[in-house]
Amino acid sequence: MGAQGAAYGPLLGPLTHRFGVDLPTAGATISANFTGGLIAVTASLWLLARVPARRFVWSGLGLTALGGLGVALAPAWPLFLAGVAVAGTGFGALDIGLTNIVAHSEGSHRSAPLNLVNAAYGLGAVAGPLLVTLAASDLFRLFGGGALLAVALMPAVAGIRGRLPHEPDAGRPGRGLLVVLFMAAFVLYVGVEWGIGAWMPSHLEFLGRPPAIAAALTSGFWLAFAVGRLLAALIPAGVPEGAIVLGGCAAATLSLLLALVSPLAPAGYLLAGLAIAPIWPTAVAWLARRRPRDAGATSWLFPAAAVGGAVVPAGAGLLMGRVGLGWAPVILAGVAAATLAAFALAARSRG
Repeated sequence: MGAQGAAYGPLLGPLTHRFGVDLPTAGATISANFTGGLIAVTASLWLLARVPARRFVWSGLGLTALGGLGVALAPAWPLFLAGVAVAGTGFGALDIGLTNIVAHSEGSHRSAPLNLVNAAYGLGAVAGPLLVTLAASDLFRLFGGGALLAVALMPAVAGIRGRLPHEPDAGRPGRGLLVVLFMAAFVLYVGVEWGIGAWMPSHLEFLGRPPAIAAALTSGFWLAFAVGRLLAALIPAGVPEGAIVLGGCAAATLSLLLALVSPLAPAGYLLAGLAIAPIWPTAVAWLARRRPRDAGATSWLFPAAAVGGAVVPAGAGLLMGRVGLGWAPVILAGVAAATLAAFALAARSRG
Protein backbone atom coordinates (compact mmCIF):
# COMPACT_ATOMS: atom_id res chain seq x y z
CA MET A 1 0.00 0.00 0.00
CA GLY A 2 2.74 2.45 0.93
CA ALA A 3 4.81 1.82 -2.20
CA GLN A 4 1.77 2.08 -4.46
CA GLY A 5 0.56 5.37 -3.01
CA ALA A 6 3.96 7.05 -2.75
CA ALA A 7 4.82 6.25 -6.37
CA TYR A 8 2.16 8.60 -7.73
CA GLY A 9 3.90 11.84 -6.73
CA PRO A 10 7.18 11.22 -8.64
CA LEU A 11 5.15 9.82 -11.55
CA LEU A 12 3.23 13.06 -12.15
CA GLY A 13 5.96 14.49 -14.40
CA PRO A 14 6.41 11.32 -16.50
CA LEU A 15 2.63 10.98 -16.82
CA THR A 16 2.42 14.39 -18.50
CA HIS A 17 4.71 13.10 -21.26
CA ARG A 18 3.20 9.64 -21.59
CA PHE A 19 -0.44 10.75 -21.84
CA GLY A 20 -0.02 14.33 -23.10
CA VAL A 21 -1.64 16.07 -20.11
CA ASP A 22 -0.51 19.08 -18.08
CA LEU A 23 0.74 18.85 -14.48
CA PRO A 24 -2.52 19.90 -12.73
CA THR A 25 -4.38 17.29 -14.80
CA ALA A 26 -1.79 14.67 -13.88
CA GLY A 27 -2.50 15.58 -10.24
CA ALA A 28 -5.93 13.99 -10.74
CA THR A 29 -4.10 10.68 -10.25
CA ILE A 30 -4.03 11.37 -6.49
CA SER A 31 -7.73 12.25 -6.54
CA ALA A 32 -8.61 9.08 -8.49
CA ASN A 33 -6.73 6.96 -5.95
CA PHE A 34 -8.63 8.48 -3.06
CA THR A 35 -11.96 8.51 -4.87
CA GLY A 36 -11.63 4.74 -5.15
CA GLY A 37 -10.69 4.66 -1.48
CA LEU A 38 -13.75 6.75 -0.59
CA ILE A 39 -16.01 4.26 -2.40
CA ALA A 40 -14.39 1.38 -0.52
CA VAL A 41 -14.55 2.87 2.94
CA THR A 42 -18.13 4.09 2.47
CA ALA A 43 -19.22 0.57 1.51
CA SER A 44 -17.13 -0.79 4.38
CA LEU A 45 -19.20 1.08 6.96
CA TRP A 46 -21.94 -1.45 6.14
CA LEU A 47 -19.80 -4.45 5.20
CA LEU A 48 -17.50 -4.59 8.23
CA ALA A 49 -20.41 -5.29 10.57
CA ARG A 50 -21.54 -8.22 8.41
CA VAL A 51 -18.51 -9.76 6.68
CA PRO A 52 -15.79 -11.79 8.46
CA ALA A 53 -12.56 -9.81 8.68
CA ARG A 54 -10.55 -12.41 6.76
CA ARG A 55 -12.89 -12.36 3.75
CA PHE A 56 -12.89 -8.56 3.80
CA VAL A 57 -9.07 -8.34 3.65
CA TRP A 58 -8.97 -10.92 0.85
CA SER A 59 -11.34 -8.73 -1.17
CA GLY A 60 -9.12 -5.69 -0.59
CA LEU A 61 -6.06 -7.52 -1.88
CA GLY A 62 -7.98 -8.73 -4.94
CA LEU A 63 -9.10 -5.20 -5.86
CA THR A 64 -5.55 -3.91 -5.37
CA ALA A 65 -4.23 -6.56 -7.76
CA LEU A 66 -6.94 -5.86 -10.36
CA GLY A 67 -6.37 -2.11 -10.26
CA GLY A 68 -2.58 -2.48 -10.46
CA LEU A 69 -2.95 -4.63 -13.55
CA GLY A 70 -5.25 -2.02 -15.10
CA VAL A 71 -2.72 0.76 -14.44
CA ALA A 72 0.10 -1.34 -15.87
CA LEU A 73 -1.73 -2.00 -19.14
CA ALA A 74 -3.66 1.28 -19.62
CA PRO A 75 -3.24 2.64 -23.18
CA ALA A 76 -5.03 5.98 -22.55
CA TRP A 77 -5.46 8.56 -19.80
CA PRO A 78 -9.10 7.74 -18.86
CA LEU A 79 -8.28 4.02 -18.58
CA PHE A 80 -5.21 4.85 -16.49
CA LEU A 81 -7.37 6.86 -14.07
CA ALA A 82 -9.90 4.01 -13.94
CA GLY A 83 -7.14 1.56 -12.99
CA VAL A 84 -5.89 3.95 -10.31
CA ALA A 85 -9.43 4.24 -8.92
CA VAL A 86 -9.85 0.43 -8.73
CA ALA A 87 -6.46 0.09 -7.02
CA GLY A 88 -7.55 2.88 -4.68
CA THR A 89 -10.67 0.88 -3.83
CA GLY A 90 -8.45 -1.99 -2.71
CA PHE A 91 -6.25 0.49 -0.86
CA GLY A 92 -9.25 1.90 1.02
CA ALA A 93 -10.58 -1.53 1.94
CA LEU A 94 -7.21 -2.66 3.29
CA ASP A 95 -6.71 0.62 5.13
CA ILE A 96 -10.00 0.55 7.03
CA GLY A 97 -9.95 -3.21 7.54
CA LEU A 98 -6.41 -3.69 8.83
CA THR A 99 -6.42 -0.56 11.00
CA ASN A 100 -9.72 -1.43 12.67
CA ILE A 101 -8.62 -5.03 13.24
CA VAL A 102 -5.61 -3.78 15.22
CA ALA A 103 -7.41 -0.87 16.92
CA HIS A 104 -10.20 -3.10 18.29
CA SER A 105 -8.16 -6.20 19.12
CA GLU A 106 -7.50 -7.21 22.73
CA GLY A 107 -5.10 -5.08 24.78
CA SER A 108 -5.24 -1.74 26.55
CA HIS A 109 -2.37 0.08 24.77
CA ARG A 110 -3.06 0.03 21.05
CA SER A 111 -1.06 3.06 19.93
CA ALA A 112 2.19 1.07 19.78
CA PRO A 113 0.95 -1.79 17.55
CA LEU A 114 -0.93 0.68 15.36
CA ASN A 115 2.22 2.73 14.89
CA LEU A 116 4.19 -0.42 14.04
CA VAL A 117 1.64 -1.53 11.44
CA ASN A 118 1.64 1.93 9.92
CA ALA A 119 5.45 2.03 10.04
CA ALA A 120 5.39 -0.90 7.62
CA TYR A 121 3.22 1.24 5.38
CA GLY A 122 5.79 4.02 5.70
CA LEU A 123 8.66 1.72 4.78
CA GLY A 124 6.76 0.73 1.65
CA ALA A 125 6.27 4.40 0.88
CA VAL A 126 10.05 4.86 1.03
CA ALA A 127 10.39 2.30 -1.74
CA GLY A 128 7.77 3.89 -4.01
CA PRO A 129 9.75 6.90 -5.35
CA LEU A 130 12.94 4.81 -5.55
CA LEU A 131 11.13 2.17 -7.60
CA VAL A 132 9.89 4.90 -9.95
CA THR A 133 13.51 5.93 -10.54
CA LEU A 134 14.88 2.37 -10.85
CA ALA A 135 12.11 1.27 -13.21
CA ALA A 136 12.48 4.44 -15.33
CA SER A 137 8.77 5.16 -14.73
CA ASP A 138 7.76 1.90 -16.48
CA LEU A 139 4.14 1.49 -15.37
CA PHE A 140 4.01 -2.17 -16.38
CA ARG A 141 6.94 -3.15 -14.19
CA LEU A 142 5.84 -0.95 -11.29
CA PHE A 143 2.16 -1.77 -11.05
CA GLY A 144 2.25 -5.22 -12.64
CA GLY A 145 4.74 -6.22 -9.97
CA GLY A 146 2.49 -4.70 -7.32
CA ALA A 147 -0.46 -6.73 -8.59
CA LEU A 148 1.55 -9.95 -8.34
CA LEU A 149 2.63 -9.07 -4.81
CA ALA A 150 -0.99 -8.47 -3.72
CA VAL A 151 -1.94 -11.94 -5.00
CA ALA A 152 1.09 -13.50 -3.28
CA LEU A 153 0.01 -12.01 0.07
CA MET A 154 -3.43 -13.63 0.04
CA PRO A 155 -2.40 -16.87 1.83
CA ALA A 156 -1.05 -14.81 4.75
CA VAL A 157 -4.57 -13.55 5.52
CA ALA A 158 -5.77 -17.03 6.53
CA GLY A 159 -4.81 -16.43 10.17
CA ILE A 160 -7.24 -13.53 10.71
CA ARG A 161 -10.26 -14.57 12.81
CA GLY A 162 -13.57 -13.03 13.85
CA ARG A 163 -15.50 -9.85 13.10
CA LEU A 164 -15.18 -6.25 14.27
CA PRO A 165 -17.27 -5.08 17.27
CA HIS A 166 -20.24 -2.78 16.64
CA GLU A 167 -21.80 -1.86 19.97
CA PRO A 168 -22.31 1.95 19.86
CA ASP A 169 -23.59 3.76 22.95
CA ALA A 170 -26.01 6.00 21.05
CA GLY A 171 -27.21 7.78 24.17
CA ARG A 172 -23.81 9.08 25.26
CA PRO A 173 -23.74 12.91 25.10
CA GLY A 174 -21.55 14.43 22.42
CA ARG A 175 -20.83 11.20 20.56
CA GLY A 176 -21.89 12.62 17.19
CA LEU A 177 -19.92 15.85 17.61
CA LEU A 178 -16.80 13.97 18.71
CA VAL A 179 -16.83 11.74 15.62
CA VAL A 180 -17.52 14.71 13.32
CA LEU A 181 -14.57 16.65 14.77
CA PHE A 182 -12.28 13.66 14.32
CA MET A 183 -13.54 13.26 10.75
CA ALA A 184 -12.79 16.92 9.96
CA ALA A 185 -9.31 16.54 11.42
CA PHE A 186 -8.68 13.43 9.32
CA VAL A 187 -9.79 15.19 6.11
CA LEU A 188 -7.15 17.82 6.78
CA TYR A 189 -4.43 15.48 8.07
CA VAL A 190 -4.53 13.21 5.02
CA GLY A 191 -4.43 16.34 2.88
CA VAL A 192 -1.12 17.25 4.56
CA GLU A 193 0.40 13.77 4.23
CA TRP A 194 -0.53 13.22 0.60
CA GLY A 195 -0.12 16.87 -0.30
CA ILE A 196 3.54 16.64 0.70
CA GLY A 197 4.00 13.33 -1.11
CA ALA A 198 2.37 14.69 -4.27
CA TRP A 199 3.85 18.18 -4.48
CA MET A 200 7.21 17.91 -2.74
CA PRO A 201 8.97 16.56 -5.89
CA SER A 202 7.56 19.33 -8.09
CA HIS A 203 8.41 22.02 -5.53
CA LEU A 204 11.97 20.78 -5.15
CA GLU A 205 12.37 20.74 -8.94
CA PHE A 206 11.01 24.30 -8.98
CA LEU A 207 13.77 25.22 -6.52
CA GLY A 208 16.37 23.78 -8.92
CA ARG A 209 16.88 20.20 -7.78
CA PRO A 210 17.23 17.61 -10.58
CA PRO A 211 14.26 15.21 -10.91
CA ALA A 212 16.27 12.22 -9.65
CA ILE A 213 17.37 14.16 -6.56
CA ALA A 214 13.81 15.37 -5.97
CA ALA A 215 12.54 11.77 -6.15
CA ALA A 216 15.27 10.58 -3.77
CA LEU A 217 14.43 13.35 -1.29
CA THR A 218 10.76 12.37 -1.52
CA SER A 219 11.81 8.85 -0.55
CA GLY A 220 13.64 10.49 2.34
CA PHE A 221 10.38 12.11 3.42
CA TRP A 222 8.65 8.73 3.46
CA LEU A 223 11.64 7.21 5.29
CA ALA A 224 11.38 9.89 7.97
CA PHE A 225 7.66 9.12 8.07
CA ALA A 226 8.33 5.39 8.66
CA VAL A 227 11.07 6.05 11.23
CA GLY A 228 8.76 8.44 13.07
CA ARG A 229 6.16 5.70 13.44
CA LEU A 230 8.74 3.22 14.67
CA LEU A 231 9.89 5.76 17.24
CA ALA A 232 6.29 6.52 18.20
CA ALA A 233 5.84 2.85 19.14
CA LEU A 234 8.44 3.46 21.88
CA ILE A 235 6.51 6.33 23.50
CA PRO A 236 5.50 5.28 27.05
CA ALA A 237 1.89 4.22 27.48
CA GLY A 238 1.36 7.01 30.02
CA VAL A 239 1.74 9.76 27.43
CA PRO A 240 -1.79 10.84 26.35
CA GLU A 241 -2.68 10.18 22.73
CA GLY A 242 -4.00 13.72 22.42
CA ALA A 243 -0.64 15.23 23.39
CA ILE A 244 1.12 13.17 20.71
CA VAL A 245 -1.39 14.16 18.02
CA LEU A 246 -1.47 17.88 18.84
CA GLY A 247 2.32 18.07 19.20
CA GLY A 248 2.79 16.39 15.82
CA CYS A 249 0.42 18.82 14.09
CA ALA A 250 2.16 21.86 15.57
CA ALA A 251 5.65 20.56 14.69
CA ALA A 252 4.54 19.78 11.11
CA THR A 253 3.22 23.31 10.62
CA LEU A 254 6.52 24.86 11.66
CA SER A 255 8.60 22.35 9.69
CA LEU A 256 6.74 23.02 6.44
CA LEU A 257 7.44 26.73 6.76
CA LEU A 258 11.16 25.90 6.72
CA ALA A 259 10.70 24.58 3.18
CA LEU A 260 10.12 28.16 2.02
CA VAL A 261 13.88 28.70 2.25
CA SER A 262 15.51 26.85 -0.64
CA PRO A 263 18.59 25.50 1.23
CA LEU A 264 16.38 24.35 4.10
CA ALA A 265 13.56 22.90 1.98
CA PRO A 266 14.72 19.24 2.13
CA ALA A 267 15.21 19.45 5.89
CA GLY A 268 11.80 21.08 6.32
CA TYR A 269 10.06 18.28 4.45
CA LEU A 270 12.00 15.56 6.30
CA LEU A 271 11.14 17.10 9.67
CA ALA A 272 7.51 17.33 8.60
CA GLY A 273 7.59 13.60 7.83
CA LEU A 274 8.83 12.86 11.35
CA ALA A 275 6.23 15.18 12.87
CA ILE A 276 3.15 13.82 11.11
CA ALA A 277 4.20 10.16 11.40
CA PRO A 278 2.35 9.26 14.63
CA ILE A 279 -0.78 11.34 13.96
CA TRP A 280 -2.91 8.83 12.00
CA PRO A 281 -2.44 5.65 14.11
CA THR A 282 -2.38 7.49 17.42
CA ALA A 283 -5.56 9.43 16.58
CA VAL A 284 -7.33 6.17 15.66
CA ALA A 285 -6.26 4.67 19.01
CA TRP A 286 -7.36 7.90 20.74
CA LEU A 287 -10.88 7.67 19.31
CA ALA A 288 -11.03 3.89 19.92
CA ARG A 289 -10.25 4.52 23.59
CA ARG A 290 -12.94 7.19 23.82
CA ARG A 291 -15.43 4.99 21.94
CA PRO A 292 -14.62 1.42 23.09
CA ARG A 293 -16.41 -1.53 21.46
CA ASP A 294 -17.62 0.74 18.66
CA ALA A 295 -15.73 0.04 15.44
CA GLY A 296 -18.32 2.19 13.67
CA ALA A 297 -16.85 5.34 15.24
CA THR A 298 -13.33 4.67 14.00
CA SER A 299 -14.66 3.41 10.67
CA TRP A 300 -16.10 6.86 9.92
CA LEU A 301 -12.56 8.26 9.95
CA PHE A 302 -11.76 6.45 6.72
CA PRO A 303 -14.33 8.07 4.42
CA ALA A 304 -13.11 11.36 5.88
CA ALA A 305 -9.51 10.40 5.08
CA ALA A 306 -10.48 9.41 1.53
CA VAL A 307 -12.21 12.78 1.02
CA GLY A 308 -9.10 14.53 2.29
CA GLY A 309 -6.85 12.61 -0.07
CA ALA A 310 -9.15 13.19 -3.04
CA VAL A 311 -9.81 16.88 -2.45
CA VAL A 312 -6.97 18.56 -0.56
CA PRO A 313 -3.89 17.69 -2.72
CA ALA A 314 -5.84 18.45 -5.91
CA GLY A 315 -7.15 21.69 -4.42
CA ALA A 316 -3.64 22.61 -3.32
CA GLY A 317 -2.46 21.94 -6.88
CA LEU A 318 -5.10 24.25 -8.34
CA LEU A 319 -4.11 26.96 -5.87
CA MET A 320 -0.43 26.50 -6.75
CA GLY A 321 -1.38 26.84 -10.40
CA ARG A 322 -2.67 30.34 -9.56
CA VAL A 323 0.01 31.55 -7.12
CA GLY A 324 3.00 29.44 -8.21
CA LEU A 325 4.80 26.34 -6.92
CA GLY A 326 6.97 28.52 -4.69
CA TRP A 327 3.99 28.87 -2.32
CA ALA A 328 3.57 25.10 -1.86
CA PRO A 329 5.04 25.02 1.69
CA VAL A 330 2.78 27.86 2.83
CA ILE A 331 -0.32 26.14 1.46
CA LEU A 332 0.61 22.83 3.09
CA ALA A 333 1.50 24.54 6.38
CA GLY A 334 -1.92 26.20 6.35
CA VAL A 335 -3.60 22.80 6.04
CA ALA A 336 -1.42 21.46 8.89
CA ALA A 337 -2.44 24.39 11.10
CA ALA A 338 -6.11 23.71 10.33
CA THR A 339 -5.54 20.05 11.30
CA LEU A 340 -4.16 21.21 14.64
CA ALA A 341 -7.24 23.35 15.23
CA ALA A 342 -9.63 20.50 14.42
CA PHE A 343 -7.89 18.04 16.76
CA ALA A 344 -7.76 20.69 19.49
CA LEU A 345 -11.56 21.06 19.27
CA ALA A 346 -11.92 17.27 19.40
CA ALA A 347 -9.77 17.18 22.55
CA ARG A 348 -12.16 19.59 24.21
CA SER A 349 -15.28 17.68 23.18
CA ARG A 350 -16.92 15.66 25.95
CA GLY A 351 -18.18 12.91 23.62
